[in-house]
Amino acid sequence: MHADMNDWSERLGALAGFEPPAAGWKAVAAARDQRDARQNLRWPMMLAVAVLAAAAGLGWWLQSAQRALATVSDAAEHVGVPVAAETRAANDRLEWLLATLPERRAMRGSTAYTVAELEDRLALLDDRLSVVSLEPNAPERAERLWRERVEVMHSLVRVRYADAVGNF
Repeated sequence: MHADMNDWSERLGALAGFEPPAAGWKAVAAARDQRDARQNLRWPMMLAVAVLAAAAGLGWWLQSAQRALATVSDAAEHVGVPVAAETRAANDRLEWLLATLPERRAMRGSTAYTVAELEDRLALLDDRLSVVSLEPNAPERAERLWRERVEVMHSLVRVRYADAVGNF
């Protein structure tokens, strides 16, 4: 290697107007090492910026979801059955959260099965609620069905959220 450097040194010295560096090849090697050290820091910095950007995006999404949860008003106009306002509000918040979660084109089979089961339970509960709405003498039954619907919605939101977070 030294022979190659000496050969290059002689060739460069033969050029007109060439002045070798003051410290010779040691200065060239030091400059290269400095450049390599700066480049070695570039990837961790880019990774840190990406992680911070993802955290900021997730924070923004969670904050907007929290704001929406706080501002959802009573949803008593759904069905003419008297249901506790907090039950309807919880249902509306969960519906909103479910609508804002990103949908994946493909998910694991077990997750897809769980989502399908929960959606089927929701469809069954909605059918039962539509029948109960025609029975004005069964408000406690309607309240129980609405609570069950909120529980199923909560489970569905948790499964879909876990799937969406697993996507990152």
